[in-house]
Amino acid sequence: MIKKNDIYIRLLSKDDVTERYLSWFQDDLVTKFLDARNLSKEEVLNYIQNGHKTGSYYIYAICLRCNDLHIGNIKIGPIKRKDGISDLVTVVGDNLYWGKGVARYAIMHAIDIGFKQGGIRKFIASINSLNTSSVKAYNKGGFIIEAIIKDYFYNKINNKIILSDKIFVGCKNKNFDMKLIENWNPVF
Repeated sequence: MIKKNDIYIRLLSKDDVTERYLSWFQDDLVTKFLDARNLSKEEVLNYIQNGHKTGSYYIYAICLRCNDLHIGNIKIGPIKRKDGISDLVTVVGDNLYWGKGVARYAIMHAIDIGFKQGGIRKFIASINSLNTSSVKAYNKGGFIIEAIIKDYFYNKINNKIILSDKIFVGCKNKNFDMKLIENWNPVF
C-alpha cells in the first residue's frame, strides 16, 4: 500500500505527455469511466495550455516521491469562481498502482492545494456507481455522498445493457475565503 507521503502532485507539463502517458487514454480499462479517450499529443498539449491561459482548470501529475514516476492525473476544474466551487477529476493511468490508495492520497493533496492556495469553497465530483473504486477513493479522501441520480448511465457490458446511478460527492472548505479564489493563479 502507498502512504500519503509516498506521492505528490505537481502541475502537469508538456514533458509529461509521452507515449506512455498517451497509452493510458487508449486503454479501455483506464478510460472505462472517462470521457477522454484516444487523445493525441497535440490535443493534450492544447488542453493543458487552455487551462493555464483561461485559469478555468489546472491539471496536476500524480507522482511517486521515491522516483518521480508520473502515474496519473488529477484535475482541479472547471473552477466556477463566482460560486467558489470546482470539480475534482482523478485518473490513475498506470494500472500497477490501482488499489493501493494512490487516488485517495492524490485527492487529499488536491484538496489541500485547492483549499489553501486557491480558496476553493467546495469540491464536487460525479461518479458512475459501477466505478466502486472511485467512490471509495473519494470517500476516503474526504468527500461525502451528497446525491444520487438513479439509472443515469446507460452501460453496455458483455452485450447487456446495465443502468447505473450517478453519485455526487462533495467536500467543503471550512476556512473558505472568497478573496483567494478570485485571484488564484498557480505558478507555472
